[in-house]
Amino acid sequence: MSANKEIAAEKPMFVLLFAGFGCFMLSFLAMGLGPWISLRASMEPPEEMAKSSPYKDEDGNATPIGRGRETYIHEGCWHCHSQFVRPVANEEFRYGPVSQAWETMYDVPNTFGTRRIGPDLSREAGRRSNDWHYAHLWNPRTTVPRSIMPNYPWMFEKEGDTWKPTEKATDLVAYLQYLGGNFKEDVRKMVWPSRVETLGAPSPSDAHSRRGEELFNKHCIGCHGEKGDGMGLAKDFLTPSAADLTTRYLPREEVFRVLFMGSEGSAMPSFAELTEKDLWALSQYVHEFGKDVRKPALATAGDAAAVERGKQVFEKNGCVTCHGKDGIVPEGLDSALKPGPKHFPDRLYTTDYIKHVMAEGRPGTGMAPYPGISGKDAEDLAAYLSSLFNKTKYKEE
Repeated sequence: MSANKEIAAEKPMFVLLFAGFGCFMLSFLAMGLGPWISLRASMEPPEEMAKSSPYKDEDGNATPIGRGRETYIHEGCWHCHSQFVRPVANEEFRYGPVSQAWETMYDVPNTFGTRRIGPDLSREAGRRSNDWHYAHLWNPRTTVPRSIMPNYPWMFEKEGDTWKPTEKATDLVAYLQYLGGNFKEDVRKMVWPSRVETLGAPSPSDAHSRRGEELFNKHCIGCHGEKGDGMGLAKDFLTPSAADLTTRYLPREEVFRVLFMGSEGSAMPSFAELTEKDLWALSQYVHEFGKDVRKPALATAGDAAAVERGKQVFEKNGCVTCHGKDGIVPEGLDSALKPGPKHFPDRLYTTDYIKHVMAEGRPGTGMAPYPGISGKDAEDLAAYLSSLFNKTKYKEE
């Protein structure tokens, strides 16, 4: 009798459990699966419109941009990066023009994202070089030393002693460089300033040097390395390579210019968003890496005969075409070549560095190797280039 009562008591519980599960399945079918099935066809763009999709080619196969978008979704990049510049205060100043509805007409599903743990990427086209992105994917700390973004080593394979991006990495970067391409020129003007804005250099101080070191470790160490020798973690990915700051004398004003304007065509970004005070502090610290280059470089310029021979080497080999008469780059050429040729009145180099560039060139720039300029010719050329330095403008500090 007692057992029958227990069985009778269990039946309502079983019925309630079954009913609850049934209601859940019914709601799932009605509000989830049903709408998905009915809307699935309408979510694809019309056939004529699909022909112009950047994500598929004429045969319906995924393009590199399309494969990159798939990787972006599969790797969960949208969890931390948004793709929508909102029409609110300061958004345009941070990222670029406000997002437009037509930009995402091919994006199913959309990748607007809901959080910005990392920066918005909807205006990424042309903002950074491909090399920068590869280094960042391999190890984000190479380009952003304090980044919390995870590494993506499975997108790379080792060739000899270096890591090379796989197709998955190149496709993802192709997709990133596609984002906001219609506004590329607007973003370029925003992230690559055309002129320097400053109130003038403050007097050097130990406080500036200490602050500059903090900023260098925060922003620069990944590419230029702890010693400023260009041997940072990103070195295997950068073409052109990061500058070896120990091989050149850069006046603080020249460092400030490069930091403010960046070097378009390389992985060197503009740091115009830093305060002017911080830019001068960082300029002083970077300047100190090569401060000992000045005296020996100018000493070579004291040999008038060597300078004259070096001038002949400079002119005979057509260096004047890009670097200009007296080492002053012709107007417009520095904006046509990315990165642009160097202005020799604003910097000094070691003789060994000039020899190295003559032998190897600067891969990733317009500077080709000149193996015919070696030995004494290269030394004479270094003396001539040092003689072009503007000692009046840049006095020793």
